[in-house]
Amino acid sequence: MLLALALAIAAQDQPQWSRFRGPEGAGVATDGASYPAKLDPEENLLWKTALPRGHSSPCVHGNRIFLTGEGAEDRLETICLNLDDGAILWRKSVEPLRTERLHDIHSPATPTACTDGETVVVYFGGLGLVAYDFAGTELWRREVEAARNTFGTGSSPVIVEGKLLFPRDVNEGSYLEALEPATGDLLWRADRSRFVSGWSTPGVRKTTDGNELLVYGAKWLTAYDLEDGKERWSVPGLTDEPIITPVVLGNLVYVSSYNMKTNTEVLGLPTFEVIVKELDQDGDGTIDAEEAKANASILSRHDADGEGDHPLTIFFRWLDADKDGEVDATEWVTIEEWVDSFAHLNGMLAIRPGSADQPAEILWQHGRGVPECPSPVAYGGNLYFVKNGGIATCLDAATGELRFEGRTGARGPCYASPVAGDGKLYTTSARGQVVVLAARDELKVLSATDLEERIMATPALVNGKVLLRTEEHLYLFGE
Repeated sequence: MLLALALAIAAQDQPQWSRFRGPEGAGVATDGASYPAKLDPEENLLWKTALPRGHSSPCVHGNRIFLTGEGAEDRLETICLNLDDGAILWRKSVEPLRTERLHDIHSPATPTACTDGETVVVYFGGLGLVAYDFAGTELWRREVEAARNTFGTGSSPVIVEGKLLFPRDVNEGSYLEALEPATGDLLWRADRSRFVSGWSTPGVRKTTDGNELLVYGAKWLTAYDLEDGKERWSVPGLTDEPIITPVVLGNLVYVSSYNMKTNTEVLGLPTFEVIVKELDQDGDGTIDAEEAKANASILSRHDADGEGDHPLTIFFRWLDADKDGEVDATEWVTIEEWVDSFAHLNGMLAIRPGSADQPAEILWQHGRGVPECPSPVAYGGNLYFVKNGGIATCLDAATGELRFEGRTGARGPCYASPVAGDGKLYTTSARGQVVVLAARDELKVLSATDLEERIMATPALVNGKVLLRTEEHLYLFGE
């Protein structure tokens, strides 16, 4: 009894960032350590280790770091590093059962590992779950059946209250499972067949009558009882492509809902009169396949270096209903009706959870600066979020009142989520720019560094040090 208590206390003192976005998925360091105001390879880089490509974020327990990557010959790797010096302690590879269909910027090694301090679990969409002990011995694997996810796998498994929670939202046959981490045995399974592809990692909400897992699926946020997987409450009308992790502060839950039709920063669909004037080279009043190639995008994400744009060529065969090789004004109506069908909300939302006495409801929403990929951070009474172009927004978390909106100086697309600790907010852009902000009511840039390597993975904060993964390396910064 005393030994178990001593081990539990010792484990609490060890550095832990044991899942995507750290404790409870909140993106906030809770260790009380002092964190650097600047991440500069010339000043406070402790070590740098070369890694294979991958988008998974660091998972840390004690002095062990766990990551995944794309290995040689299409194999998928799990890598364990020493936190003290960055040395690779072991790497294990597995062969996928199938080639996963991916978006151009995506990686088959995107989900972040999770651990309970004894077992580390990784997830690959082309294979399933694989569990190792800390020495790298495979303990079990749970293969998944073939299923299409529109852009590839993105959701990460998490361990909460001794349960491994595994969300799998795909185009057909979605579900949520709770497994025993040490064995992979099934504890419960919740049917999510009404949901199609999703890429959100679950959040956690603690309540007095049992804790909840917050799962953001297509058009719905749903809360499940952690004990038995029963649905407790849900909120409809949200984005059809959920990516961010829900976060909690006090009695509110925060998510963003992104809509390309109503988002004020999106360059929207042109009328046929505008597009035909731009592309119709032979003056016949229509657009043929060759003319369509001159169009870069008919729907564009603002300041994202062209990533995620929608060139006319990808829609041409669909629009050419009579297959005469040309798109005319009557056929253009099809894409106008498709965009007009985007009826879900656009905004950063504060949700009051449901209970036995009242349904869940949206308390407030803010329609500017809405991120599509990066999750928000609820910290110090404020809600912070960053989107493409380095546009940072801070709201009062309770009321939604705007504190500030402005540019951090880091341009280009943003995929990694900001994280916070010691009064600081760490943000990145895919171009490799790292900006540290003061977590306060006004925008204040503490430092800006260009690592000159693409950044897709969310940083991790442990014991006063910042782990940052780029396309080619893992960096550790600290005093």
